[in-house]
Amino acid sequence: MKRFFTTALSALLILPSLAQHTVDVAVFSINDFHGAFVRSDHKGIAGAPAVWQTLDSLKRVYPLNVTVSAGDNFGGSYFYNATQGVLMPVLFNDLGIRLSALGNHEFDDGQRRLAEKWSTSPLRPAGWDIRYVCANVRSTETGRVPEFAQPTAVVEVPVSDNRRVSIAFEGLIASSTPQQVSVRRIGGLSFDGRYASVVDSVAATSDGKCLKEATVRLLLTHVGTCMNAKTGEPEWDDRDFAQLARFSSKDWDGILSSHTHQQVCGYINESRIPVVQGRWHGDYIGALICKVDTSTMRLVSVTPHTFRVTPKAHLEAGPARLQQQIDSLLQHTCTQGGVPLGTVLTQAAADMPHDRDDKFRQSGVGALVCRSYAEEFRRSKGLSDKVPVMGCSHFGSIRAGFVKGPVSVLDVGEALPFANTLRVFQLTGEQLRDLMEFGLHNTRFGWIQVGNLEVTQDADTHVTALTYVSPKGKRIPLKMNRKYYLVADDFMTHGGDGYSSDFFPSEQEVKTSGMHTTTDAFINFLREQKEI
Repeated sequence: MKRFFTTALSALLILPSLAQHTVDVAVFSINDFHGAFVRSDHKGIAGAPAVWQTLDSLKRVYPLNVTVSAGDNFGGSYFYNATQGVLMPVLFNDLGIRLSALGNHEFDDGQRRLAEKWSTSPLRPAGWDIRYVCANVRSTETGRVPEFAQPTAVVEVPVSDNRRVSIAFEGLIASSTPQQVSVRRIGGLSFDGRYASVVDSVAATSDGKCLKEATVRLLLTHVGTCMNAKTGEPEWDDRDFAQLARFSSKDWDGILSSHTHQQVCGYINESRIPVVQGRWHGDYIGALICKVDTSTMRLVSVTPHTFRVTPKAHLEAGPARLQQQIDSLLQHTCTQGGVPLGTVLTQAAADMPHDRDDKFRQSGVGALVCRSYAEEFRRSKGLSDKVPVMGCSHFGSIRAGFVKGPVSVLDVGEALPFANTLRVFQLTGEQLRDLMEFGLHNTRFGWIQVGNLEVTQDADTHVTALTYVSPKGKRIPLKMNRKYYLVADDFMTHGGDGYSSDFFPSEQEVKTSGMHTTTDAFINFLREQKEI
């Protein structure tokens, strides 16, 4: 008993001393923002001004801080695409973000645009720049990280006049990126799934020197994590999870993850590394609170947190200025087809959800999207509805549904944001059946969506028959040896979301002209509908 009290007393004497020499340095992160500038209550999007105001509030609590992004900064946002991303550098400058992981959507506009880093934006703040960190993307020609990225980066946070906490970041991107990005946009690049081996190799180079010398060492990853429903603990959600499981707290003080669009907060791997992920669209701000002993400049602890972002009834001066910029762009920006973003196209008679977490079904929005593809081709060729023309889409291209009431151009764009090129093929009934068989068993990315097409399956869910359903409701059974028109976007037909390009033979492609992109085809289709 005496020994116990002596030990306890010693600890109490030490604790105040430690407290005098420790500071909290916060590393804040956003992830999978996807250009979600515009507030949408029915979609649960707080909007960029709310993200800024929430982050500013956190910075007042933790004045020693740095803010980074875990990738997928844009992509999936029609507002971003329509405005050509002019507000992205404005927002990142406002948030203090100068460092980001590479996400798969960073490649949406191609490697050249990625390397430009919004340099052509007329609103880019003077002196602002951004660095992308990613160690496992390599040029197939040189074997090196491409010029638009670097394996590691260091940010220094001053804690006194002569002392700085150095925070080193190493970036990683999911090895499945080639299945999620059009092949023509990532030509000449490889994405290495040997994550632990890549990290080990970097440690032996000059880029890895900063990691050894840093006070805090963090992985900034566009590699997914999730919360295990049974254990309540974080775990990796990646095909190469065995590699990720090798990361140890001996080497890494924390992980900032993304990609799965889930809220994650806790400790991962056997050695229990702190990890955070803030869902998507700025739903949460992730934070690793790093307690540092300033007498020794050593890290004492890292605590993970996620902070909810909610719409703000009253915006402070800075966020209010950003909101004014957003409102102005909504009023004055038009689609490629010349339609203002605020234009009402039609009315939804009831809620039409398209839940991305409920991806093993045919949705009403999915059917409408695919019908619009088919009818876009029919219009361009002047074909009657007696000619079977069908449309299809990979599940991931459709990002949202509609609520009951007016459906605007912006609503349509947020549901179908990517504005991909449409391609047309003449496929046999047998080829269509094989495509449907794969698409309705695509367990990784979700079911194929179809329009003007009815699919019959047996008790074992195998496709047994296909039927063309015309816009007027006429039904024509498809024959296996006859050819029919199928319209799909170029992402899917080039191998996106797990669909082999073999499903879309180039020799069976139909030459087209005058066809709109996916989004504009959908807009034009809905303008002709009094109600959906």
